Amino acid sequence: MDLKVPYAEKDQAEALGARWEASRRCWYVPDGVDLLPFRRWFPEQDPGLPGLNLRSLETYVVTAAHQCWRCQQDTVVAGFLMAPGFEDFSVWQDDPEGQGHWGGGEGWRFAFHVDALPSPIAAQAIMRAPRYRRAFSRATRSAYWANHCPACEAQQSDSRLFEEAGGPFVPREDGDWSGHRAVRVKGAFAAAGSFGRAIDDATTIPGVRAGSAPSPSLVTAARPKADATGFSILRTLRRWLGLA
Repeated sequence: MDLKVPYAEKDQAEALGARWEASRRCWYVPDGVDLLPFRRWFPEQDPGLPGLNLRSLETYVVTAAHQCWRCQQDTVVAGFLMAPGFEDFSVWQDDPEGQGHWGGGEGWRFAFHVDALPSPIAAQAIMRAPRYRRAFSRATRSAYWANHCPACEAQQSDSRLFEEAGGPFVPREDGDWSGHRAVRVKGAFAAAGSFGRAIDDATTIPGVRAGSAPSPSLVTAARPKADATGFSILRTLRRWLGLA
């Protein structure tokens, strides 16, 4: 994960394990290193980021084994599973003002083709799937947060993972999620992206709702803005991580 380290703090970052990449003139956290000690240097939310249209108070990072389509090596891929009651912002055709509305989501759904994701949320996926990063996809001609193979660096397309039959995050005909693992996201989840088909047996995934009660429903509010002053969920995340 890339970091935004002021020059005066570079020695502190290096002492914690950060590395400097001269070609990009950027500090970064090497794979396998705990990200939390570096949270003060997480990049700020891009003011030009598109509006975030998904939000959920109960979300899980789910990991699964997957075979790379290019080199056939086994890897670990990650996805965000939103609990019933998540909300999606959309503009309806019959809305005369075109303002759009937040609507309650039904069922358990995986978010995918995520093209915008607050850094504190992304970090929680990276800790469990280190090759999860934002990259350009030739297939969709757009950039989004995607899994990559650690052996050959091939991008593992979200279409294969979340939409195609047999994908690790597609509803399973045999109902067997025993090979998956879930860890609850700390703080509120927010993203710009899409969501997949309902997962009827999501609570059988090891780690989902383990030892905790479901979160209360989100309160419908105005659409969040991309900037930090108007985006209350991002401010909550930053307070939780000690960045505010």
